[in-house]
Amino acid sequence: MSESAAVRPRNPRGQGERLREELLRATERLLEEVGSEDALSLRAVAREAGVAAPSIYRHFADKTELVWATLEVSYERLAHAMTDAAGEADEDDPVARLRAQLRAYCHYAITHPANYRLLYETRQSPVDPERLAGHPAGLLVRSWHHALTACEEAGWRVRGSRAEAPYLLWSAVHGRVMIWQVMPSRKDSSRLDRFVDEILQLLLER
Repeated sequence: MSESAAVRPRNPRGQGERLREELLRATERLLEEVGSEDALSLRAVAREAGVAAPSIYRHFADKTELVWATLEVSYERLAHAMTDAAGEADEDDPVARLRAQLRAYCHYAITHPANYRLLYETRQSPVDPERLAGHPAGLLVRSWHHALTACEEAGWRVRGSRAEAPYLLWSAVHGRVMIWQVMPSRKDSSRLDRFVDEILQLLLER
């Protein structure tokens, strides 16, 4: 626990959002240390944030909700980077916009390695399918789904299962990023761009 977290003044009335943000930051720091939801305790989060444990339940129903909210911050950053990149591409070329999204994903991963590791190295407790539908990773899946729909509307055909196509894209870019990061080769990010081009050539056809 950091020294600044040892004694924390009570938030003035009406500053509940500030407490929520402090809890998210505390959870992020602890997840980087323990690596899993199971190993994370709400008492530890409360100590790190300098509050009483019951204060957490004013903002989060349970530990899973707290962990997801923490991960959501990083997923939103990644999703925004993808959206911004697509917005800079030719609005009349849906493939170019999808390509920009995928390249932005790769470049975010290699320029924000700590945030990216948090998303994929945090072991999370299983939940039922209905709750899983609300996982913050859905931001990425929906973004690729909409991008592929735009390609189809422009006359492109998606090879293979349309339902699995967003997950194929996700798995492909994530896997390539991980290989790029661990292999002892010269770190040339243009190889990731070329990989994205190859994936789109394999997935889309006129």
